[in-house]
Amino acid sequence: MDRQISISADNTIFSTGVFLQPVKCTINETEQWRWVAVNFEDDSYLNGRLINPIEYSETLETLVTAFE
Repeated sequence: MDRQISISADNTIFSTGVFLQPVKCTINETEQWRWVAVNFEDDSYLNGRLINPIEYSETLETLVTAFE
């Protein structure tokens, strides 16, 4: 049986290749908590190409950079 675990907004968890942190969001006027990536580990790929995902960005185009 699953047991409820107490966490705070300061907690970070690790899932395969990514660190996640809970963030409170308002979507369509509804508040809810979502997991947001705050750091990546290991290799990441986009359409088979090795990339570096950026944790946050002002534009969609700069969320990833490609390795040459």
